[in-house]
Amino acid sequence: MLNDMAVKRAPVDCLGDNALVERAQVAVSLLARSFQHLMREQLACGPVTVQQCYALAALAAGPCSMNRLAAEVGLHQSTLTRIVEKLEEQRLVRRERAGDDLRAVRVSLTKRGARTHHALDAVGKRIVVALLANVPAQERRPVVSALETVARLLDPRDTALRALLQGCGTAAARDMGGGS
Repeated sequence: MLNDMAVKRAPVDCLGDNALVERAQVAVSLLARSFQHLMREQLACGPVTVQQCYALAALAAGPCSMNRLAAEVGLHQSTLTRIVEKLEEQRLVRRERAGDDLRAVRVSLTKRGARTHHALDAVGKRIVVALLANVPAQERRPVVSALETVARLLDPRDTALRALLQGCGTAAARDMGGGS
């Protein structure tokens, strides 16, 4: 996980290797764009959007509150509410009041939602198998380990990452000559 203080203090050349930082930045950017493109293509003919797919995947682990689901998928509560409403219209999820608190809502997959998630997950696994088939056998485990490390670093539930992202707009404005 990211260390809050390290993120706030880290100059661009903190690793002493600007070329390595540049390569990592380009690779992460390409990975993000490529993954988004892959997800859009995978879902183009399907019943759900990329964000709806993320919500279904998170709910496959079991019912949860809207707050927990928002944290799990890294979306603002209002955005997630619209996504869940659309999924509910498609009868893929169910919302229920959670106990005595009228504001608390619990979301779960319906049987139809579970089948949809299962089908999407199967397609995703086939894509991963095809991608890994292009990696030499002896490199597959290290590649997957590196992907797991990147995923941990970019986990939207990570408080240090959220703090970094909240400061991104201010830092970018400052670096471009704007802001205070």
